Amino acid sequence: MKALIFSDSHQNGKNIQAAIEMHKNNLDLCIHLGDGTREFLLLAQEYSAIPFVYVHGNYEDAFAKGIDITRILDLEGYRVLLTHGHAYGVKGSSSILTYKAMEEECDIVLYGHTHQRENRYLSDTGLGRGMYIFNPGSVSRPNFGDYASCGLLEISKNGILLSHIKL
Repeated sequence: MKALIFSDSHQNGKNIQAAIEMHKNNLDLCIHLGDGTREFLLLAQEYSAIPFVYVHGNYEDAFAKGIDITRILDLEGYRVLLTHGHAYGVKGSSSILTYKAMEEECDIVLYGHTHQRENRYLSDTGLGRGMYIFNPGSVSRPNFGDYASCGLLEISKNGILLSHIKL
């Protein structure tokens, strides 16, 4: 299973489209973590053969009202928490979000909002297994002179691989 992960596109879908074009022949899912669902859903119409999943961010227009701010998916037997992150205070720390994911017995946490890439693994969550915490960065407005990026989630019989893609 292969999924592209986007966040914080802020009405700029060209990098999303470029990433999808690079991977469209072996892509199972596209995920947007908020602040850009309008352009994401417009692209979903163009790539109708690929499922698109999204959550609401803090900088959405009325178009996104009614969209969940947090979702949990089952991907290949792994529980994956999706959120923009603003409701969990991730600009200060990801600890509240991590506790929420532990409560929900998630294996992977995907979040945005900070416009900064993150990829870490917690080996001991107290649940008898580890947890991946991943932020794809911003697809259009990265912080601190960083590059625009998205994420790639690959799940195989060998396990989970999360990586960043420079756009």
